Amino acid sequence: MKNIPISVAVVMIAFSLSNCSEKKAESASNFGLADTTSVETQADAGIPLSPQDRKFIRTAEVRFKVNNVQNATNVVEDLVDKYKGFIVRNELSTQVFNINDIEISEDSILRSKSYEASNEITLRIPNEYFEKTLRELQPIMAFLDNQTVSAEDVSLSFISNELQKKRFSKFEKRFENAIDEKGKKLSETSSAEENLYNHQSSADQNQVLNLKLKDEVNYSTITLHLYQPIAIMQEKLPNIENTHAFQPNLFLRIWQSVREGWYIFEDIVVVIFRLWFVILLAFGGFWLYKKRVKVNL
Repeated sequence: MKNIPISVAVVMIAFSLSNCSEKKAESASNFGLADTTSVETQADAGIPLSPQDRKFIRTAEVRFKVNNVQNATNVVEDLVDKYKGFIVRNELSTQVFNINDIEISEDSILRSKSYEASNEITLRIPNEYFEKTLRELQPIMAFLDNQTVSAEDVSLSFISNELQKKRFSKFEKRFENAIDEKGKKLSETSSAEENLYNHQSSADQNQVLNLKLKDEVNYSTITLHLYQPIAIMQEKLPNIENTHAFQPNLFLRIWQSVREGWYIFEDIVVVIFRLWFVILLAFGGFWLYKKRVKVNL
């Protein structure tokens, strides 16, 4: 057997390694494709979907009592920020049940007000942190009224949307080819393009629906109803109904009356001097009238 040159041996080894790499890459690519289409393949084959292949829209609604609504709201907001979620509704309100006024002096009253603070928060959390978020809410619960957790299986909806997408893709190609062949007849082309447009609009709506499903699967929705025990707030206020209590004493009121009378007299004098020409004309007219009367006599 003849000896093989070293250069030829090196080339053969490199070629063999290259073939191995290509086969591995092709195998990995096929594995990824199989992973993305495993749900459809199982459905086509009539094989029940495994739990990890199912898609769920998970929601929760929880009502519970807290010691302080504002502090509990801050905890919820920190949890949402921690798990990279977002709040879509935050409605903090206070309901007043009773108001009672007690006169504690001539000029003051003590107002007692009973009220209940509450908040309704709707938040979206990444699906993988759904259970963690519910567990981390437990420390702020003084009393749990009710908690409802639901999971809607939308796996078949995803399969249906994907199948419709594939069918439309094939239909679109055939339809475009048919339009190109009928290009000489304007009436037939317009009708065909309008039909294609309607199918494309339906496909767009299907795509939006699919995106909505993906969003609801990726981000779970949690609705929280928080409330705190009925509290009483007391505050001291002026007794505005008892106006007599705010009046000054007798001597001060007399002095104020004298001063106001003097201000009125000053105003009258100012008005008289402001109308001096009218007074002058009146005196002049009266003097002429008296003079004529004397002449006539």
